[in-house]
Amino acid sequence: MPILEIQDLTVSFTGDEDDMALQDISFSIEKGRSLALLGASGSGKSVTSLAVMGLLPENARSSGSIRLEGRELNGNTDWQEVRGKEIAMIFQEPMSALNPLMTCGEQLVEGIRAHQPGISHKTAKAQAVSWMEKVLLPDPLQLFHKYPHELSGGQKQRIMIAMALSNKPKLLIADEPTTALDVLVQLEILQLLKSLQQEYELALLFITHDLSVAEWIADEVCILEKGRVAGNHLSDYKKVFVLDEHVLPGAREDALLKVQNLDVTFGMQKNWLGTPRHIFKAVDNVSFSISKGNTLGIVGGSGSGKSTVSKCIMGIVPAAAGNIFFKGMDLTALSPKGWRSIRKEMQMIFQDPHASLSPRMNVGDMLAEVMQVHHIGKGGGQRQEYIRRLLDKVGLPVQSLKKYPHEFSGGQKQRLCIARALVVEPEFIICDESIAALDTKMQYQILNLLKAIQQEDHLTYLFITHDLKIAEIFCDEIVVMQEGRIVEAGNAAQVLQYPQHDYTRQLRKALL
Repeated sequence: MPILEIQDLTVSFTGDEDDMALQDISFSIEKGRSLALLGASGSGKSVTSLAVMGLLPENARSSGSIRLEGRELNGNTDWQEVRGKEIAMIFQEPMSALNPLMTCGEQLVEGIRAHQPGISHKTAKAQAVSWMEKVLLPDPLQLFHKYPHELSGGQKQRIMIAMALSNKPKLLIADEPTTALDVLVQLEILQLLKSLQQEYELALLFITHDLSVAEWIADEVCILEKGRVAGNHLSDYKKVFVLDEHVLPGAREDALLKVQNLDVTFGMQKNWLGTPRHIFKAVDNVSFSISKGNTLGIVGGSGSGKSTVSKCIMGIVPAAAGNIFFKGMDLTALSPKGWRSIRKEMQMIFQDPHASLSPRMNVGDMLAEVMQVHHIGKGGGQRQEYIRRLLDKVGLPVQSLKKYPHEFSGGQKQRLCIARALVVEPEFIICDESIAALDTKMQYQILNLLKAIQQEDHLTYLFITHDLKIAEIFCDEIVVMQEGRIVEAGNAAQVLQYPQHDYTRQLRKALL
């Protein structure tokens, strides 16, 4: 008997009857087997997982059958004994799935005690620390007491993986669990999931847009296109989603941004007076420059300092030492008033789109507000027309204007973030894992869009990524970071094809 069996699953949302999210989806997963659900952004992958977990929104209507070991779940109203215990899920966006008011360790303890009646807090804590070790988190005892915002994106996702596995479920749903991780950690996590699956004979539903990841981890595949099953073989994915891996070349002009001897530190383990007992150096003596019209990539593992550098450039975190020059102006010496005057020229596309979009504003109002604040466009009509053209550029339909962020898939939300960055016509954009959540075909479409806009408007990009293949084809130059320091730098193709540092070689070898 299969652990999970889905037959003729159809899901639609009120007001969208003519455009069903899922239509007649069928597949099954046996005990100890894994199935990869492949498809482009918006194809219905995440809707399928939410249906299995009973987490569809109130305006969703579903029909068909979802059975767990022969027990019908579709229409089941008592999910307390199912979610977290029999079926666990690793969500795509850890920042929105974790409670910002609780430490990571206590969130693990809470989940363990909820599904293991009678267990003491001490025993649950020991289990939580053990699972943190299993998912390869550094210094689990210290991280146990940290809040989600104090962890890197990769570390937050590993907390989610530990939380999902801590009660040894029969079915594990992994919704793009390695999207935000660097290649070394990605491989480690995939190996971990595979070994645990074999050890506990888990049924694994692995949702991804990465063909190489699906090929590595899955026993079977189910390919979705526009809410329908388009095939059950990897070769079908290549036929349905023909990839164009050509990215337009970049151009070189004068330097725009210079970072000199940058240090960023954080106080750790504060005493009762708030004085830190230990100083952690997240960025250590980092220097680089970006020519106007060029793209510099920062590559490195989770926690290497990539995102911290970008946040320091944007004035989100302060520099402990060093200088950051933008168009000859030292950003580290700017007053709040000075930052307000330069915000329009510098924009950032964040790693987690869900956490960076307002859930209370629709797309049209969100983009129009940015234009109004920066005095772009003359009147609402002109702004709306500009927004429509911009949405078309990033691959979102004009109907998106009236929708809210929660109505979009992960990839669509990231495209919305790209549109929000472009709406003020900046000179410099930081892309912090900005395409990690997109399917492979859409990744190259967005890269070509960014490059075309770069050539037309002489934009300059700082491109942060853990994907070495993307960095090699998109970036003019790269720097490789490890533990807050630059270990290698130079021409992107030269550095990645002929790495000199051991860490760069490890990143290269870890590519799937």
